[in-house]
Amino acid sequence: MEKNLKTFLAISMLWRIFVINTYKRFRNMGIQGMSDSEIGKGNQDYDGFNIIDPNQVLMKPNVAGKLLGLTTKTIRNLEDEFDLDIARVAQGAVATRMYSPENLFNIVSLRRSRGQLKGLSRPVIISTYVQKGGTGKTTMSVNLAIGLAMRGLKVLLIDNDPQGDASSMLGYDPDLKPEEMEQYGVSPDRAVTAHLGNLIPLGSMFNTMPLNEVVKMPFGVEGPHLIPADDSLDEMDTALRAANGADFRYSLFFNKATKGQVEGCDLSGYDVILLDNAPSTSLLSRNAMIAADMIICPIRMDKFSIKALTRLQNRLVEFEEDFNRSSQVIAVPTMFVRGRPRALANLARVTEIFGAQVSETTLFHSEDYSKALEESIPLYFWKSATESSQGAMRELSKEIHSRINKMLELEER
Repeated sequence: MEKNLKTFLAISMLWRIFVINTYKRFRNMGIQGMSDSEIGKGNQDYDGFNIIDPNQVLMKPNVAGKLLGLTTKTIRNLEDEFDLDIARVAQGAVATRMYSPENLFNIVSLRRSRGQLKGLSRPVIISTYVQKGGTGKTTMSVNLAIGLAMRGLKVLLIDNDPQGDASSMLGYDPDLKPEEMEQYGVSPDRAVTAHLGNLIPLGSMFNTMPLNEVVKMPFGVEGPHLIPADDSLDEMDTALRAANGADFRYSLFFNKATKGQVEGCDLSGYDVILLDNAPSTSLLSRNAMIAADMIICPIRMDKFSIKALTRLQNRLVEFEEDFNRSSQVIAVPTMFVRGRPRALANLARVTEIFGAQVSETTLFHSEDYSKALEESIPLYFWKSATESSQGAMRELSKEIHSRINKMLELEER
């Protein structure tokens, strides 16, 4: 969640594009004595171009227990009872159990089937948004999707940003075609071939596709699912402007899809649909906010972020007046530096202005965020993460889960 997170991602994307174009130029020249597969094999090691499957991360039993909130004995009992296939890795003379993220989500699913973890009474739409870059919004979105899924909720993360950063963080490349992925020795499934525009009927700009041809499952069936994005999603803004009721297209779609009323796109099985949005005022972001039951706003403790939160609050008041639509807002302090007087003063100011809308959990400034990003591993599963970063993200997931339950309880009264 470093200040230069967006810059790092932008540079990485430009470098990938440069590598791809250079590769194509040399390939078209007909390099002597080297096949396409050999060229691809060499190029997959270029810096900034490696595509890593985050599900290949392996964790020791004590780490798995910490993330699941279970003792290692309880995990072992579940393994034996349900005959779970857990990898064994040699540690000296002993073979140690090592858990992948998919293993953890399978255990979560078993606990939910036993009634030890519960879903929600209805699907909840959450948008992460603030009209300011560099606040760690996408990092929070990805890790929050993981964290809520670890708590037993069925989560669908939708990358609603044409830049596709959330997709990249989960191991998908928005810049390469499937055949190009194969040439680099990477599974073609890691390419982005469809996005939200292929699910929402909006004229003829995008081919309508069934959910199973669009959705990605980075951690297997039981983990959080992903609707990825690439730069062609930017054209959806144009499609929305040409549509009737342009501000309500997401709302109409989710209202039907979460009830199983959209052919080929049944979203009723999800507890949480989480949209990661660009820090812009595009119709994509506007639609996501109007459709949301809850809007989560990561803000740094500086005057510009506070102004951005104030602007959002004013806009939501307008939405309520114009559309009779009110969303719960949660402001999450991010990149907080302990002991810095100005940060403490700004936090006090935000709490005074927005009160209970400010999360109790604070995400502290840490190099863990950028280091995990460099290794293409979500912070939630990054082995070198500290408790001040990874632990805070778990606490935020717990708090958001609690706030969702309270919101639903109030609805039922």
